[in-house]
Amino acid sequence: MTESNVRPLAGRASNATVRAIASRVLADLDALVATIGVALRDEIPEYESMSPAQMTEDVLPVTRRVVTSFFDAVVTGAPVGARVVKSFEESGRARLEMGVPLESMLHAYRIAGRVTWNAVSDAIRPGEEHLLAGLAAQWMDYIDLASSAVAKAYMSASAERLRSLDARRRELVEALLTATDPGEVAAVSLRFSTILAGSYVPVLVSGAGVASRIDALIATAPARTLGGHRGDRVLLLVPEGVADVTPLASHEALVAWGRPAAPGAALLHEVGQVEALLEAAVAEGRTAGAYGPDDLLVEQLLLGNERVAAALRRRVGDVLAARDPGGAIVSTLRAYLATGSVPETARREVVHANTVAYRLGRVRDLTGLDPRVPVDAALLVLGLGIAP
Repeated sequence: MTESNVRPLAGRASNATVRAIASRVLADLDALVATIGVALRDEIPEYESMSPAQMTEDVLPVTRRVVTSFFDAVVTGAPVGARVVKSFEESGRARLEMGVPLESMLHAYRIAGRVTWNAVSDAIRPGEEHLLAGLAAQWMDYIDLASSAVAKAYMSASAERLRSLDARRRELVEALLTATDPGEVAAVSLRFSTILAGSYVPVLVSGAGVASRIDALIATAPARTLGGHRGDRVLLLVPEGVADVTPLASHEALVAWGRPAAPGAALLHEVGQVEALLEAAVAEGRTAGAYGPDDLLVEQLLLGNERVAAALRRRVGDVLAARDPGGAIVSTLRAYLATGSVPETARREVVHANTVAYRLGRVRDLTGLDPRVPVDAALLVLGLGIAP
């Protein structure tokens, strides 16, 4: 950044009286900075929790620089230089490192602006009141410049930190999945300064915007859970085992988990199984909920053999969809396959038992599979389990 591309204060003052007002404020600078410091601690929790050393060494010097830069510019008539703006940017990055939220930092600038303007008002002498409007415009313009600089630097540093964190997470997860022996696993632990578990349960989370909520997901997961992005999904590696993934599903997401596996090829294989399970849930139209390795067994079985799935889709799903547009036959078939009883099916479907028998006969005629024959019924169950 060069001085030429930093806009100067609007309407730089040349009036000797305005310069005199600025000099009066600077003459009592120590008291003004101290007053701003007290206001910051009184009104912003993050500043109130800072130690006296942090306030004295990190915060108040920036406050002093903000005030003096403006009034020095008023006195000298010079623009605010690039070096000053650079110092504001550095303070924005410093507040991020201190864990101060962006809104709290911008609030601090608003407080500094208010307290300083009170000092300006106190420095006005009779007959100088007409100068307040112009000076106020300059002060507001300057505070906007300063707060914009710190906000831009803060957000840039935050984005850099997130990119770095995401990259580290991704590298750690990939390293665990591709380790070939215990020695490589130990090397991963040393490289990332992380104590690794003997085995992990892979948990895959899918849903709108889930990738941006990875921090919340990791916070919800059991302690020592590792996580990273896998495409637009989040892969969590939960140590040893997971008793309940319901809290993860509460994030309005679709969750699938597998069985414990040791880092390396076994864990990579289990991740593949979990991905297949999640695909099965998606194929069934599921958009939320939690599913483990013992769930959606029919769907997993069929998705594992696309040739068989395609044959059953043609023989059962496509045929019934074409000849039963209202869905009455399929509804009756599902009820019968669930109960194995014509009377119970009739009760559930609110039809006569003869109607149930007729519809089951239609299934036999259309597909060549008789729902009352166990082998045929199994194929019908599988055929109905495939999403169109």
